[in-house]
Amino acid sequence: MSRQVVLGFAFTLASAFFFAVSGAVAKTMYATGWTPGSVAFVRLTGASLLLAAPTLWQMRGRWGEVREHWRTVLIYGLAAMAGCQGFYFVAVQELTVTVALLLEMTAPIMIVFYLWAATKVRPVALTFLGVIVSMAGVVLVLDFRGAHLTGFGVVMALLAAVCLAIYFLVSSQSSISLPPFAFTGLGMTIGAVVIAALNLLGVMPAVFRTADVVFAGRTMSWLWPLAMLVLFTIGAYGFGILGLRLVGATVGAFVNLVEVPLAALAAWFVLGELPTSIQLVGGVFILIGIALVKWGDVRAARAGTPETRAERRARRREERAARAARAAQPAAGASTEPLAGEVSGGRLPTGEFSLPPEMVDDSPAEWGPEPGRGVQIME
Repeated sequence: MSRQVVLGFAFTLASAFFFAVSGAVAKTMYATGWTPGSVAFVRLTGASLLLAAPTLWQMRGRWGEVREHWRTVLIYGLAAMAGCQGFYFVAVQELTVTVALLLEMTAPIMIVFYLWAATKVRPVALTFLGVIVSMAGVVLVLDFRGAHLTGFGVVMALLAAVCLAIYFLVSSQSSISLPPFAFTGLGMTIGAVVIAALNLLGVMPAVFRTADVVFAGRTMSWLWPLAMLVLFTIGAYGFGILGLRLVGATVGAFVNLVEVPLAALAAWFVLGELPTSIQLVGGVFILIGIALVKWGDVRAARAGTPETRAERRARRREERAARAARAAQPAAGASTEPLAGEVSGGRLPTGEFSLPPEMVDDSPAEWGPEPGRGVQIME
């Protein structure tokens, strides 16, 4: 495994860790009266303010690249920042946290089938097997027995999954030359503006509290979890972009499923919620699925990029055209005139040729040629 792949895995795992811990930290704030709208606003606004100076420094003389990729930056801010958090928190209001998270974690499957449809290249069997094993692990970790479902909540959770898939696809684009943390800062600024608008419109009401919170069994000021929430948000998105540019959207999305068992461990440490044995088994399933997906990715890379349907049809058309051209034209260098002694069109060729001496009959014949002379064939 190359150093680049190892670094990609490390960055993606770090991103998953920060995402997982952020959820547990946010829940300690919910207990004191904070709302999803206020938490999302503080996360994005605080992170964008902290990244403002590094973003401006890294973007010196490079604002032309922002103009060049402005659609990508806008989509990243709307979907990866505002969309992921907004739709998910609305879904949590309608569904249990378990079901909402399970539905959001269908994003990797969406990516596999999106790439299949976009490239017309069917994923290898190991990738499909990894999808099945990973999602089975997610189901085991997120035991949703007795969950209450509503149609609106399911739609919101699936929209959060779509936004999460967009986050993986956009973050993995190596063609974007913007520095990862500057790209994150720009996206967070857009996301913060959108969440602020939703707060003002009452779509996601914001309630802020200054009461102390209970964190890992200890009472502390609300500023500590708030600071961790902002820093973990920067780490989650910043390391996520670094990792996804190295391992790609498909593998990165499945590596990110490690967030589920990590979230269970964070909940045990911060909130005192112990993971069950079935959750631990589910975590093992997720790791096995990730390994299968990466193995399939490596095997596909070694075999080369498979031919798409469009490429296959074009190649076959070219082969048929080449065969037709060869059939219509004689071989290069061949003469179209019949050679002496060859039959042309069922007739003997005109011209004079000599028989070998042993085949010459010297006896006179009424019809034959004079002795010693060749045979003359006339037209």
